[in-house]
Amino acid sequence: MPMNSHRYNPSEAGMMLGDGALLASLFIGIAYVMFGDLQVTDPRYYDHYITLFWWAMMLWLSLSMLLKTHHLPLGVEIRSVVTSFGRMALILGAALAAIVVSVKGEYYSRAFLLIWLGSYLLIGTFYRSLWVKAMRSRFRQGKHVRFIALVGEGSQWPGLVEQLSLHPEYGYRIACQVKSFQDISQQVDEYWVSPSLATAGLAIADEQSKRLRVVPDLGFLGAHRTRIIPVGDYPIVELRPEPLTDGLSAFVKRSMDLLVASLSLVLIASWLFPLIAIAIKLDSKGSVFFKQQRHGQKGQNFMIWKFRTMRQSADTSLQGVSAQQRVTGVGHWLRVSHLDELPQLWNVLLGDMSLVGPRPHMSSDHHMYQDAIASYGIRHWVKPGMTGLAQARGLKGEVDKSGMTERIRADIYYVENWSMLLDLKVLVATVFRLKTWV
Repeated sequence: MPMNSHRYNPSEAGMMLGDGALLASLFIGIAYVMFGDLQVTDPRYYDHYITLFWWAMMLWLSLSMLLKTHHLPLGVEIRSVVTSFGRMALILGAALAAIVVSVKGEYYSRAFLLIWLGSYLLIGTFYRSLWVKAMRSRFRQGKHVRFIALVGEGSQWPGLVEQLSLHPEYGYRIACQVKSFQDISQQVDEYWVSPSLATAGLAIADEQSKRLRVVPDLGFLGAHRTRIIPVGDYPIVELRPEPLTDGLSAFVKRSMDLLVASLSLVLIASWLFPLIAIAIKLDSKGSVFFKQQRHGQKGQNFMIWKFRTMRQSADTSLQGVSAQQRVTGVGHWLRVSHLDELPQLWNVLLGDMSLVGPRPHMSSDHHMYQDAIASYGIRHWVKPGMTGLAQARGLKGEVDKSGMTERIRADIYYVENWSMLLDLKVLVATVFRLKTWV
């Protein structure tokens, strides 16, 4: 798990300066390509765009500091940095749009705004990924790392030692592991102690101007990721952090769902759905669409929509069972191409589903695996998806307890580690069948 360093990090200042230069240079460069030298050709428009430029830079600086977009803790993960950046860029775009609408909007080209902000989002994501990779590479080489002393006894140490050994890019090196502070002979930057030594360790760390971290033993709880949240003056251990409980993250995900689903229905479904409907009708008797009750977020039932792929007389209570005789010729093609799932774009618009999330199960499978598989219910903390991490990894087909357990593990990982970058990777991996990419 990444650790905050709580110290000045020159990489943060460097990344922030580079990011600001990127935003400014894109504005100036794209404006020059689209409009030429406005200062000569149209001084009035030039003044308006200069005003917009300074508004953008001030908003960018304020949002960067408020949202800590350029914070790079030791052990930083690329997806957390990119997600934070995407959140900031979305707010920046919305704020600038509000400014343009509130003033005389005819002075500003909407094409320019879209190209500029879109380019910044794309190049900025790539820029951050390279920066973090370079930072982690330095840690692997032993540069700018923090040396720590593990002090005290407990069953938490073997796992922690293994994690730090497997991930030198976290930026920590273990200088020594001892039972008491008196046994420390090396120079270290931080003390990591068991809870029983927290009080004594705090006095020693303060006296020596070193940082102290308490490492509790939470392994018996079986949770993969934990975090400490403050409730007044009391720290509370949250065993399964959910990124989507953050209001802004949930808003970003829902906005992406609505945008992609709406565009897909207008630009693709408007002509593709009629063609698929004709093919289904010509191939076999029965309705074009198939609907069925599924379990969604919080275990609530909803009606899912698909293109019909089975013969009208087939038993629809079976799922994921090898029975090719039930599938029509067109239905087989629809399943292989995943086009049978396209009507679920309507479920996304209604809010029953998301583009990405755990796939919804039928009642028979839901009750069976709920009783048989530990932590099954966690997948219902978020909306079900048209595709999911398990499907992107190729975990589908005939169902059995072993195979379903692997799917549930992927679903739980998704719930605990959601980010917009992970959603995009799942979508790309699903479309292009890149099973090893996620």
